[in-house]
Order: sequence, then structure tokens, then C-alpha cells
Amino acid sequence: MNIRFLVCLLLLAQVPVYGQGNSGVRLDFEFSRIVLASGDTLAGPVAMHYATDMLYLAQPDGTVRTLVPAAVAAFAVQGERFATGQGRYRADHAADPTVLRLFRTLPWTGEHPEQRPEPYFFEQLAEGPVLLLRRQLLVPRQIALNMSGPARGGGLSRGLPVAPGKQPVVDIAPVQYRTVNELQDIFYLAWPTGLIRPLRNLKKDLLAAFPGQAQKIQTYAKAQGLGFATAHELHVLVSYANSLAIAATP
Repeated sequence: MNIRFLVCLLLLAQVPVYGQGNSGVRLDFEFSRIVLASGDTLAGPVAMHYATDMLYLAQPDGTVRTLVPAAVAAFAVQGERFATGQGRYRADHAADPTVLRLFRTLPWTGEHPEQRPEPYFFEQLAEGPVLLLRRQLLVPRQIALNMSGPARGGGLSRGLPVAPGKQPVVDIAPVQYRTVNELQDIFYLAWPTGLIRPLRNLKKDLLAAFPGQAQKIQTYAKAQGLGFATAHELHVLVSYANSLAIAATP
């Protein structure tokens, strides 16, 4: 797959805003360029569901075209839009409309290596030979709604003085919670052989994937002030590890 060609196609696309209404793991983008397995290309606002591995592409006539991974070679998207409301996810950062993201279809056994590989969507974060990939999950988490302090009660809760000889009384309102869905990144490495492995322990598994370059990777990470935690840090480190591996190839 020629990634530069795909990116150029995306940047030439001029399409309106669209959002596919549904619940679950959903990412919405204003712009997309999709390269089908047949070699044809499509463009338009798109929604992607990780839970079902489906693409929903807006058509000019107002209908929606559904695409499964087996029908798609790769697609580039731009202009991410965070949806709100029940069933949507909470994001701790604002969507950057200038970020270009590349996804590709790869065969994978999922969490069951004994099964036959099936096509899945992966986001590509770093080029190869060893690819850095990402998928995302919705993880429910409870957050407190009224943690600002006492809601009612005696003098202390209202900032009033306490009468002499009286014990201060503060009534604390019961803490109320709400469940929100948050996106969790799951990172993978993919080899030219077709092997795809998750990075369960990010630092340990990444270094184990590049045994011949592990010491240099750690030295480089320390010198650059990089951890082994974020997508950006992993992108830089995997790109560096690949450059070392290529340089060492006779």
C-alpha cells in the first residue's frame, strides 16, 4: 500500500460534515478517502465502529454505505469529531481537525491464536518493517458528580461561626456518581510475516520485540526524555528501532 498516495488522495477530498447516529465504540470524521480491496477509491464523511469493525460512509444522496474490513485495503481520515450523549465516549482532549490518521485492514486471530485469521481494522502509527498499530476500546469508569465539598448542613458548611460551647456540625451530601465511557488505547506490533502481537506491558514487550536494539532504544528514550506510555512516545521509539534494524541489515 502506497501511504503517500493515499494521503494525497485524502487532502484532495472536499466533503461536508456528517455523523452516523449509533451507540457503541464510534469515531466520527469529516473527511475520508477509502481505498477498497478492488483498488477503487471512495470519499466522504465516515464513522467507524471498533466494536463491530464496520465503516459507515455517507453518500451524496443521503444514504449510508456500510463497509466491512474485507472490502477495504486502507483508509485515511481527518477532522475527528467527538460525539456526546448516552453511549458515546468521553475524551480528555479536544479533537485536532488537522491530524491525519491512517487505518489499514490486516488479518488477525484476535485473542484466539488457534483460530483462523480474519480481517480487522488497525490504525497505523508507525511504518515498518515492524508496524506500530492501535485499536481502541470503550472502558466504563465512574466519576463523582459533587466533589466540591459540603452541600448543606451547619455553620461550617455555610462559612458561619459556631456558637460558644457548641460542636461544629457538618452534613456532607452523599457523593453521587455517573458512569462514563473512556477510550483506552491497545497497541500492537505487526511483522512482515503477518504476526501481530499486543503490547501488554508497553516497555517490556517493545524491547523484547527488538532484542538486538533494546539497549540503544533505552539509551535513546532516556536522552530524549521519552517514556513508553503514549502513542506519540511509542511512535518515536518504534520508528527509531526500525531505523536501527534497517541499518544493521547487510
